[in-house]
Amino acid sequence: MPAEQNQRYQEAAILTRAVENVFRKLIRFLVGRISLVRLQEMIRYIYVEEAEINLRAENPGKNVPMTRLALVTGLDTRTLVQVRKRLETDAPQYRQQFLSELTPESAIVEAWASRVGMSQSENPAVMSYGSEKGEFEKMVKATISGRGITTQSIIERLVNTRSVKQDKKSRTLELVVDEFSPYLSDDEPNMVNAALSAISNLISTIEHNMESTQEEKFFQRQRWTFRLRPENREAFRESMRSLLESYKQETEAGIEPWESASYGENLITAGVGFYYFEEQ
Repeated sequence: MPAEQNQRYQEAAILTRAVENVFRKLIRFLVGRISLVRLQEMIRYIYVEEAEINLRAENPGKNVPMTRLALVTGLDTRTLVQVRKRLETDAPQYRQQFLSELTPESAIVEAWASRVGMSQSENPAVMSYGSEKGEFEKMVKATISGRGITTQSIIERLVNTRSVKQDKKSRTLELVVDEFSPYLSDDEPNMVNAALSAISNLISTIEHNMESTQEEKFFQRQRWTFRLRPENREAFRESMRSLLESYKQETEAGIEPWESASYGENLITAGVGFYYFEEQ
């Protein structure tokens, strides 16, 4: 194999491994909170939107040719027309439907809550389950088209997330929420939001640095060791936490003089991040 071609394969391998590493850790946060189907749909729409922005920046004032967009995204033009139409004309309705069907469970709760609002029965929030004629089974079949999803697995998830109350003796389920939350504890939403915000901020810095001159690059550094003994892990964690706490206090004091006395439309968000990490 020619040296030049071998180098291209090596570069592609490096990119693939890096992307897989980032996606794998990101997806760990998302498993159970957004279905793969919805994640793929979201990525498709975002990719097309960002690709179009990128191509438009190359030729300001001109329309982006569908053939160029197809080349960049790898999608056929028929699919691109559908995606574009959805982005341009159906965004609010699409977003509402997307959020209500983020996971199979959220689609179930959305359908159930809608029935409760329209039903005239005495207690529409209660459904029977446990047989083919069960009300819950019928609703699941009418709401979810995917194969391999059992009603029992949905029930377990809804019970664990405190979305329904299960009466095993009477074999009934009672809906106790208006919207499904995929989180198993009250702290999870804030923790996941903080994690994804930190990832987003770091990627923004890297994106800026890739497009900037050496003088304009943002400060971006990490320090680590490959030679930490497992028995020293706890002591090392405590030492690094103490160090980061001191940096945090110094940074807060350094930021304060730059802050505007009041909020305004023309203000920007800027700052630095502190975090500790380990790799197994």
